[in-house]
Amino acid sequence: MLAAIGGLTLRKWYNAPEFFWRARQALDQAKGDPLCLHASVFSHGGLYFSFSVWHDIEAMLTFAQSGPHRRVLAVSERLAISHGFHNFPCIAVPTQQQALLMWKEHSGASN
Repeated sequence: MLAAIGGLTLRKWYNAPEFFWRARQALDQAKGDPLCLHASVFSHGGLYFSFSVWHDIEAMLTFAQSGPHRRVLAVSERLAISHGFHNFPCIAVPTQQQALLMWKEHSGASN
């Protein structure tokens, strides 16, 4: 299994409707994928996070390069500032807290 977690902030407050509409479509895409074992979005420490767990790297890459996720990536630089994404292997679906700890360790974040 492979977990993926990333954080971002919006560039401007008025980007929120478009970004969250697109992010919701990508979340629904992930939740509908039989090779996605977990998909969620949440806020923490002033950032918005996406967190997903995939059967394998091929499943994650196929998702990342297709459909709504590909479309949100195409506009994400205009709408948001990325604070880093981190992928890590796992043998079970990590808790949100465990994924955040892995992200913080990788990104050097202190929050």
